[in-house]
Amino acid sequence: MPAMIFSLRNLALMAARKLAQDPDARAKAADLARKAGREAGRIARSDDRAHAAGQAVRRAREGLRRRLRGDDD
Repeated sequence: MPAMIFSLRNLALMAARKLAQDPDARAKAADLARKAGREAGRIARSDDRAHAAGQAVRRAREGLRRRLRGDDD
């Protein structure tokens, strides 16, 4: 278990260094954080949070599928 924690810490540090050095990566991370915040707000405001969370997962899955297939809008 301690080795896995060490690996996760190294992975987080490596990602932080990459974001600090690369302006494109910073922009993508900021965009991703905005989208995640919007989805979290949508889920929090919903009366049926489980349904809203499922819809958010579906939207993310469909977006990933479109991006992998090259069907960008």
